Amino acid sequence: MPSAPERPAIGVDVGGTRTKIGAVAPDGALTVPYSLPTPHEPAELAAMIAEQTARLRALARLGADTPVGVAVPGIIDEEREVVELAVNLGWKELALGRLLREHLDAPLALAHDVRAGGMAESAWGAGRMFSRRSAAGSTDTPPLADLIFVPIGTGIAAAVVHDGAVFGDRFTGEIGQVRVEEPFTGRMMRLEGVASASAIGRRFAEQIDPDAHPLVTTDGGRPAARAVVDRARAGDADAERILFSALDTLGQALATIISSVGTLPVVIGGGLAEGGPIVLDTLEASISGRLGVVPTPPVLPSSLGMWAGCQGAGLAGMVRAS
Repeated sequence: MPSAPERPAIGVDVGGTRTKIGAVAPDGALTVPYSLPTPHEPAELAAMIAEQTARLRALARLGADTPVGVAVPGIIDEEREVVELAVNLGWKELALGRLLREHLDAPLALAHDVRAGGMAESAWGAGRMFSRRSAAGSTDTPPLADLIFVPIGTGIAAAVVHDGAVFGDRFTGEIGQVRVEEPFTGRMMRLEGVASASAIGRRFAEQIDPDAHPLVTTDGGRPAARAVVDRARAGDADAERILFSALDTLGQALATIISSVGTLPVVIGGGLAEGGPIVLDTLEASISGRLGVVPTPPVLPSSLGMWAGCQGAGLAGMVRAS
């Protein structure tokens, strides 16, 4: 019978805008969490991670051999520790693992941010509402619930957790790169250019109110969609139009995934999940309208919130760091 990890780890979740860092206990508990702006220059990022993990070890009283898990977006070859493509960071064929090891003495694991976040959410977050199981032959990963994890932030991706493991290869779940039609202009663009949190804010500023640009694109480092969601909730018809069109476009992609893998619960992560019913119910209705005879699964907010990727990075460090 597989057991939970026995050692704590440091989780580092590298986002397109900010990098989140925290100490992760074997039961998933997160302590001393904080975030910093993400340097897009890889050498600067590696130096920052080394500096901040040393600081965190001191703050959390962790040993020098505490493993570090670093989760990054994009197409990641976790075995070679190479970021093959990270669009929002401008990286291509970056040997990030080698670069990090030049700065870190601790055991290291490089992970995909969404797959790692999906495992954390499945083990310690929303997955606790459902039955959990362990993958055949697994001896160190905690039991996981079946679900589809979709964090919406600077970009969009999805992770399918099934039978105690994350499904697919390194290309699976890159739904943000799928070409879709922008609802109002008809231009073909990436899904995350329409439905990511940053895109919702940008589209509002571009199409509705250029003067709102600072409000909907900075937002104190939080996903830019939050201001648009607030306006839509207050009855602003223009904000509703931008928000609902984005969610409807996202619903198309998620309906395709659900019809392929089954009616697994859909867990929405990132700041957009904090929007409540106006986001979750609208997205569920969009999915339902496209599934036909296929039952509509529940659409739920992440229980771990914006820290799922950080906790997932910690979990990767616990079970894979070397």
